Amino acid sequence: MRKWGYGINSYCKTAHIYVDDAPWWIFALDRSIEFICDIIPSIPFPKVRMRLKDPDDIEFNESEWTTWKEWYGDLNQWFHLFAHCPVFEYCRDKMKSESVDITYDKAREMFYNSDRKFFDYEATIGDEIRTEEGVTPSLLQPLP
Repeated sequence: MRKWGYGINSYCKTAHIYVDDAPWWIFALDRSIEFICDIIPSIPFPKVRMRLKDPDDIEFNESEWTTWKEWYGDLNQWFHLFAHCPVFEYCRDKMKSESVDITYDKAREMFYNSDRKFFDYEATIGDEIRTEEGVTPSLLQPLP
């Protein structure tokens, strides 16, 4: 089974089309875990104290003591980290991906009518970033 999509960078004005190829069950597993992750509620963990053991964790936290809420956040974040991400990585490892670079203008010409809201939103973000940085579109260079 194959699925395709496109990506744009409204800041650098670049775009590409990608195709993923994998068995149907890989796509079904990927979409299912994503759906579950979206519906898991953001129930905060209790402020139960826990002691960190890994020296890197202690250095990151600046203390060997923390709480479940500070360390794990909420149920949705915990599920995303310990269930969604590993399943997503497994699915990505099983997919063969190909990508073709195209110009931003060509992508806009091909896909704008079917996804106006997305293109308009992304263009707004690109314009805001350029305004904040004082960069004009003509000075932008595509990323390597």
